[in-house]
Amino acid sequence: MPYADSLLVRAAVVRIVDHGDSTTVIGPQHARRYAGDSAELLRAVLELHGRPLTRSELFAELAVRTGGEVPTTPVDDLLALLVEDGVLVAPRAPAPASLLAPRRIVLAITGAIAAVDAPALIRGLHAAGCEVRVALSRTARRFISVEALEALTHHAVWKSMWQRTARVPVPHINLAEWAELVLVSPASATSIARIAIGDCSDLVAALVCATRAPVMIVPSMNDAMYDSPAVQANLATLRAHGRWLVHPALGLEVAHRPGDRRALLGPAPPASAVIDVVRHLLAEIAPRAVAPQDRADWEQLWSTTPVEQLAWHADDVDPLLGAALDARREPGRRLLDLGTGAGTVAIAAARRGFRVTATDIAPTALGRARDRAGELPIQFVLDDVTATHLDGRFDVAVDCGLLHCLPRDRWPAYASALTELVTPGGSLLVVAHQPGGRLATTPVTREEIAALLPAFTLAREVPSTFANQPARLFELERNPSSSS
Repeated sequence: MPYADSLLVRAAVVRIVDHGDSTTVIGPQHARRYAGDSAELLRAVLELHGRPLTRSELFAELAVRTGGEVPTTPVDDLLALLVEDGVLVAPRAPAPASLLAPRRIVLAITGAIAAVDAPALIRGLHAAGCEVRVALSRTARRFISVEALEALTHHAVWKSMWQRTARVPVPHINLAEWAELVLVSPASATSIARIAIGDCSDLVAALVCATRAPVMIVPSMNDAMYDSPAVQANLATLRAHGRWLVHPALGLEVAHRPGDRRALLGPAPPASAVIDVVRHLLAEIAPRAVAPQDRADWEQLWSTTPVEQLAWHADDVDPLLGAALDARREPGRRLLDLGTGAGTVAIAAARRGFRVTATDIAPTALGRARDRAGELPIQFVLDDVTATHLDGRFDVAVDCGLLHCLPRDRWPAYASALTELVTPGGSLLVVAHQPGGRLATTPVTREEIAALLPAFTLAREVPSTFANQPARLFELERNPSSSS
């Protein structure tokens, strides 16, 4: 049973074609043709593996479809062939994401034929957790549609230093300041020359000269141009200036007739290779220095970032927090989930029988939480705990990752609100980052939380993690007094 304990999922790209009642799988070594019942089984296995499955889960699903027991040998043989052909693979771990915001990339496109690959590059950057703005050189528009780029990025494409709006009055400066990374891809020989000598007559070259962010340049040109002394001297200058230079790939010269083309060194690498290099560089660049500071910042984050790219997101609560909830569940108890985000804590609490009120300052977060909660009886409220409008008291309050995102000058307002909101004898569960993490949050120590919340007693604390960073779960009990 080689796949009994392994998760397999359909590869992102497969080379499979149906014809009549047959299906052909084109693998790295050869093509395999399946016909009749074999083709039907193949299509069922592929459909089911649209999500990760173990072997036992696959057999259970097939049994439901067929209404009876499924023979093991044909399925196991098929699984082995599909793994060998790269059709079924181990699920990839999600790309690491910044805790606080998408990484900010300006994609600068110049007049090389590889500009036609920009849509694939943008989609890949989005999948890697990046927010993308696009700047074009004058000649780039000959190869790529502005409308297509705007449809992909949901932002205006910048084509000139004189194209301005109220929010972006000087594009080459505003984009330069916004970027965490400027990616010039593809970079034509002309644009490389402009950047090397500081000729700011074009938007892309001016942007590169103005930015303090790292600049990655992806040359793309004919092999003779790439090897020329002038281009090599310009590349040497850019290297000396600290720019990141991506090596070219073997590709075809489109200036030649199709029948005369052969592989030459000079074109840009494919988008997937460029994205791999971008991932490497972003791992070395510290993320945004501060957390979102207000309602608008958090709404911007939630409205522009897929849930799965938020590093703190999880489908269920941490087992330690789950155990703390289990220890406090009683019929009819009221629970307040602070900073609910996508609703993970609220959903877990509602399933345990709590009467849940979940709050957040970002409307989009609340909308996503409602969608995930379905029919669960959860009240979602737009509210800021440091200026709360909530009435009544709660038996349990849960803060999973909120306090460490607040500036310290707002901690007293947070403490005052919770002192009023948690009923005497009730509980406050806080998950917060600890010193030594790599993210732009404010660590919360045992001494700080005890001093911040004198109306509570710290009953227990346990090591935990949050967004893959060291954290602690603080279990506090509201002193059994009616006074605040």
